[in-house]
Amino acid sequence: MFLDGNNLPARFNDCRTFTIGETGFGTGLNFLVTLAAWQVHAPADAHLHYISVEKHPLTRMDLLRVLSGWPELAAGADALATIYPPLVAGLHQRQLLNGRVTLTLLFGEVGEMLASFNICDDASVDAWYLDGFAPAKNLDMWTPAVLQQVAHLTRPGGTIATYSAAGTVRRGLETAGFSLNKRPGFGLKRDMLAGILSAGSPIRQPETPWFHLPGTPIPRERHAVVIGAGVAGVSVAHALAEQDWRVTILEKQSRVAAGASGNPGGVVLPHLTADMNRESRFYLAAFLHSVAWLNRLQARLPTLPWQQTGVLHLLDKNRTTRLGQLGLPASILECLDQATATERAGLTVASGGVLYPRAGWLRPPALCAALLADQAGRIAVLTGREVARLELKGDQWRVEDTQGDITTAPVVILANGQAVVRLVPDLGLGLEAVRGQLTYLSAATIPTLAMPVCYDGYVIPACDGQYCVGATYDRNDDTRELRAADEARNLAALALAVPAFAGTLATDGRVAFRTTSPDHLPVIGPVPDVAFYAKVYADLRHGRPAHRYPPARYLPGLFLTTGHGSRGLVSGPLAGTLIAACLNQAPLPLAADLMESVHPGRFLVRKLKQAVV
Repeated sequence: MFLDGNNLPARFNDCRTFTIGETGFGTGLNFLVTLAAWQVHAPADAHLHYISVEKHPLTRMDLLRVLSGWPELAAGADALATIYPPLVAGLHQRQLLNGRVTLTLLFGEVGEMLASFNICDDASVDAWYLDGFAPAKNLDMWTPAVLQQVAHLTRPGGTIATYSAAGTVRRGLETAGFSLNKRPGFGLKRDMLAGILSAGSPIRQPETPWFHLPGTPIPRERHAVVIGAGVAGVSVAHALAEQDWRVTILEKQSRVAAGASGNPGGVVLPHLTADMNRESRFYLAAFLHSVAWLNRLQARLPTLPWQQTGVLHLLDKNRTTRLGQLGLPASILECLDQATATERAGLTVASGGVLYPRAGWLRPPALCAALLADQAGRIAVLTGREVARLELKGDQWRVEDTQGDITTAPVVILANGQAVVRLVPDLGLGLEAVRGQLTYLSAATIPTLAMPVCYDGYVIPACDGQYCVGATYDRNDDTRELRAADEARNLAALALAVPAFAGTLATDGRVAFRTTSPDHLPVIGPVPDVAFYAKVYADLRHGRPAHRYPPARYLPGLFLTTGHGSRGLVSGPLAGTLIAACLNQAPLPLAADLMESVHPGRFLVRKLKQAVV
């Protein structure tokens, strides 16, 4: 019904990318059958994007149990089960077949999910499987609003197929812009509908045009310059290299991961609040994405330094209870009393709290090294190259360093922390470098800690013979030398949280600076055209309807990934995937409202709305 109704797999034969949308993921059977056809008929270098909504997702075990009835699809079912996300509402994007297939699952009500789905103008759906229950049993999946959203997400000439031939469905699709034909149905179903979207169908008007992401034409020369070789820069370089881009990384220091990414250990866990505000939702989405990304990479790169041990966060009873009331699955969050927390940590801890079973820790320098080695043929790293200026010449960016050396490329991605302000000074980003001092302890005389423990600071299990304890958080402080007072602060907080460390003497430490934004969220995405914003959105303070404004404009081929603060191991990989998706005209891995929360133009828009220009 769906393959033939959309003229698949014939349309796979000569495509480079193809995007399928589905309303009703169910058991994943449609996806697996499509996956099997894709592997046979699509070119070896082609990419399939499969986007599916499901209001009532199955558990992983139930999905496997149902799919066991189709042994011919066993390999695909196992691959799906491996990357299947936890049952958390929202968007989950995962990779299969070494990145050749991207599955985007939207867990929630279909109208809400399609409205929140973030897709660039050039990344629209080629074919739809409209696979809900019949309108008489599930009217919400066939409302005019939902069918209009389907049309908005479809490229001109895109197709739909559905087993439903009900009059309400036919009229809704025709009103949305589809030309339909009735076909014989499958099995006992007498009729089905297939259709094509006419070229004149309306484009979805963005609710916030100042944050709209237009399509980014893929340059003929797929070459990008990334400025900065920390986790943020290396992550985006790796994401592009996986999609056959050539990447040149320019790093100011003499080595990779010389700044905050040079810390010997870092924790990967979400940042949750009891009200699940936008910041909390972003970091949960980033955490789930980055953990799946790390697990996928480690399956291919066994030496990747990812330790998925779980992370214990010590909290008072009130906050523990409130986080437990969020209704997240036990695979995401468990509430523990003090005795259970002690048992899980392997050492006595001062209180109970929450355990994040999917969380863990890694060594950031080793992560950067592994990512660069994985794509060594496509990524070149040039150290000792501090960028002095950027200039757009035609369709090429001219990147000049302080020594006068020049590198050119159609795309430049700024991942150099607070230094981005010098290169794009008019965005009003308000970035700040915050000093952090780590303390190292010898593991020789301290019992083994099973997992990282977080409190007002954190302690990471022993690696290379030492524990890593962190970290101070000092604004307006540019001191690079170790301070005894900061070491004492770290040790005192650790002794209160994990008494086994009381009296331990430090062996060494490290000072690094994280780049933070005023709203504690990273800055990710294309760089706005400031002159356009100032002119076109100058009267935002008057509250005119959004549809009165044109979509945003951006400097061509210029992107940011910065402001990751203390959570770069969580948000950095997602940022890399997001920027690569923009540049490859692919569905974005982040819901629209969360994209707005990290958009590089958000501070400009706030000032315009406050008439502070």
